[in-house]
Amino acid sequence: MYKYSIIIIIKDTKKYLSKCLDSVVNQTFKNFEIILVDDCSNESSNDIAKKYQSAAFPLQYIYLEKSIGPGGARNRGLEVAKGDYVLFIDSDDWIDVDCLQKATPILDQYQADIGMYSLVRNYDMSFTEPYYKCKYDDVQTLNGITAFKMMSGKYDFGTTISPSPVNKIYKRKYLIDNKITFLEGVYYEDIFWGFRTLLANGKVVTIPIIKYHHYKRAGSIVQSLSEKHFNDLEKIFITIKKFLKEQNIYDEYIFDYYKIFERFYNLLIRQVFEFSQSEEERKRWLMYSFHTLKKIVSVTEYVTYFSAEEIRRHLQPHITDTTLR
Repeated sequence: MYKYSIIIIIKDTKKYLSKCLDSVVNQTFKNFEIILVDDCSNESSNDIAKKYQSAAFPLQYIYLEKSIGPGGARNRGLEVAKGDYVLFIDSDDWIDVDCLQKATPILDQYQADIGMYSLVRNYDMSFTEPYYKCKYDDVQTLNGITAFKMMSGKYDFGTTISPSPVNKIYKRKYLIDNKITFLEGVYYEDIFWGFRTLLANGKVVTIPIIKYHHYKRAGSIVQSLSEKHFNDLEKIFITIKKFLKEQNIYDEYIFDYYKIFERFYNLLIRQVFEFSQSEEERKRWLMYSFHTLKKIVSVTEYVTYFSAEEIRRHLQPHITDTTLR
């Protein structure tokens, strides 16, 4: 019925929603539906949703009486989606108005299961310039396994791939056939999603020119720190390890598993130093992070699958010359 289902999740971001919806309703390609899922925000956004309802593109507004996190909210959107393809947008972000127009012929030509487009990060600090987290300047076709190894950093073809679902367009049938859904009630749900969507080994294509604009604002999940950040990171990687072992592919992807864990663990450590208000608080968070590390990392596995030089660089990142003098 629809070419695209655009699922927008809302969580106490009402003041940003109009900009997000403007970027959607002004798309030059019009065959889509809009699904707004409000994850139990303190203030309903139904009044804004009503302003954008139109016969040209059906709009549903779903308010969840209990918060289930971004993963759960996206799952509720997927349950009612009818489009051939699905896009996810966070309500404080926006997309280029020609996003669907330029994506459609590429997705059709290559019969892609996943289309990836550029992700540019915008800050709420006026002195900080936007920068590209992922940038695609031309069309590349990949299989999911190759894309996964590029995401982990095992393969370096000059293209960055993030596990995030927001700068991707997914064939809905691909998600259904592979029983792919988000983990609910946890932070970092997009990491497991990245594993699942790429390891299903579908057809992946990069879509040049168009951009997803991510607004990095104070107070968002990656701009705060709590025990839940550490506990959920632990849950996510324990779940990933269990999944890989159930599929009998853990040994094959153990290097990728640790590389991706390392990236997100380092992100948390950076947040410790950015958001701690005192030396005492910083040390407390570091101790908490070490407990998380011990539960996830097997020293035997780590030493087995990483070279001595890689381990050295992890322990001594500030040293580039190891020549003895």
